[in-house]
Amino acid sequence: MVIKLFIAKITISIPEKSSVARATCGESFVEHVHSKPATICIWPYFNMETEDWFKLKRYPHLDLPLSIKDYRWIKKYVENEKKIKKHSFLPLIHKCIVKRKYRADETDSYRTKKGERKRIIGTPKIRHIYYASHMDSLVFSYYNQLLTSKYEEKIKKELFNESIVAYRKIPIDLDSDKNKCNIDFAKSAFQFIKDNSDKNLSVIIADVTSFFDHLNHKVLKKQWSKVLNETTLPEHHYNVFKALTRLRYVESDQLFNSYKGSMLVEKGVPNKNGEKETKRIEIESNRYFKEKNAIAYCTKKEFLKNNLNLVISAQNTIGIPQGSPISATLANIYMWDFDSVIFDTVKSMNGFYQRYSDDLIIVCEQKHEDHIIKVLRKRIKNQEKLEIHPSKTKIYRFEKIDGLFKGFEINEDTKEHNYNRTLEYLGFTFDGQRVLIKNSGFSKFYRSMKRSFRKSTSLALHSKNPDKSIFKSGLYKRFTHKGAKRKLIYRPSKTDPTKYERTKKYYWGNYLSYVYKANDSMKTINESDAIKKQGRKFWNRFNLLMNFHEKRLKSKASVQQRR
Repeated sequence: MVIKLFIAKITISIPEKSSVARATCGESFVEHVHSKPATICIWPYFNMETEDWFKLKRYPHLDLPLSIKDYRWIKKYVENEKKIKKHSFLPLIHKCIVKRKYRADETDSYRTKKGERKRIIGTPKIRHIYYASHMDSLVFSYYNQLLTSKYEEKIKKELFNESIVAYRKIPIDLDSDKNKCNIDFAKSAFQFIKDNSDKNLSVIIADVTSFFDHLNHKVLKKQWSKVLNETTLPEHHYNVFKALTRLRYVESDQLFNSYKGSMLVEKGVPNKNGEKETKRIEIESNRYFKEKNAIAYCTKKEFLKNNLNLVISAQNTIGIPQGSPISATLANIYMWDFDSVIFDTVKSMNGFYQRYSDDLIIVCEQKHEDHIIKVLRKRIKNQEKLEIHPSKTKIYRFEKIDGLFKGFEINEDTKEHNYNRTLEYLGFTFDGQRVLIKNSGFSKFYRSMKRSFRKSTSLALHSKNPDKSIFKSGLYKRFTHKGAKRKLIYRPSKTDPTKYERTKKYYWGNYLSYVYKANDSMKTINESDAIKKQGRKFWNRFNLLMNFHEKRLKSKASVQQRR
């Protein structure tokens, strides 16, 4: 259960000649001034338990965001099978997330003065994300909980239970309330390789091509029914199934432009503490939605009246939208038979199988390599109607070389060895001797650091602060070891501002927190602090950026003063 605040309405009477009435509930109170007897309504906060599926979001959509006040009627609605059977889903909103790729030039044709290879820009990875409206999202979330419960109930009886690791809560230990993460999943694969260092091993890393975009609707419906122990989908489940498979969506940019670059935003009412109002204002671009507190492109009524012409029907015969609350669970349900067959095949050869969403890893003896790849591709193409393309398959060999157990990549067709390439899985590399975090993770962290320094410098330059200094504490917290410690959050007391009260929220640290956690977990394999040493270089880089931007800021500030 998740504890959330629920606003409840109560009524009190104010005695005659009383100028101020105060009502308290827990830690909150309200005051009201009257000169005559009256009855007023106040809204104190009560703690109320809500279910895990009730997850409120604030992203802009075709309807206004919901609040905790709506919990009771929403719960009653989504649990009513007759209502869901007839529920009319709004179109999804479509966005593209572009992930750029930088790679070292493998031709080695050019190097910098420092001896570094030239970086080339690879083909960017484009992810198509579809967002459901706030009400539809809660319907999907509720049905996701129903399916997850059924799926977990069934899979815990299967031998391949621990091999399916994505989108699941798998406890670290039987009695632990903490769950495993990608660090633990990667470690289990690397540990298996190390424990079998007396053998010549093959490691197959495969990625299902455009996984969510190519899910076969007939297979999905069959597997969905199977998890529910039904021969076909009940009508209310079938309506949810149709909403996911008959894709209808609106392009976010077109919708934004249809309202001439304006959005509905939530703003405080002047001179009225705590009160808020919704109004439409112009916003330069979608980059400023969060800053301006944009809550909707339009209301549902406005959309149905003005924007039905923007709805695109994909007329798709395969695929489901990636990004809905239920998509991840459906992916696991879809792959049930595949997981069972591949696990049994690999297990019969004393191998290791693990699947993390559409990424899977198989470890086996080299003599079984070709057979397993053949079974893998044939099975997923004929039964699951998907594809594992050779370009999405990486093969690594682990064997003794000059007395050391080493890993390297091989070309599937030519069988040529590339000793400079080592196993990559779930953000880590493993060469048979030690585990390290992939360089791309650190590169992303460093780019984020540089962007934050540029933004902090700009804010300082245009601030009203006379000394024009950078706000350093936030930067230290985000990008150095000083902000890496994870801790419980305390808030000022509502009744006594001089005191702090314990909350149920945690500050989860920064990227270095992840680095330290990975280092502790992988230490049994590395037998050293190899991963922690990777993160040490950022302290120097942080200070170099700090010095550079402070000098730059002083220079620009002096120019402004002269003007």
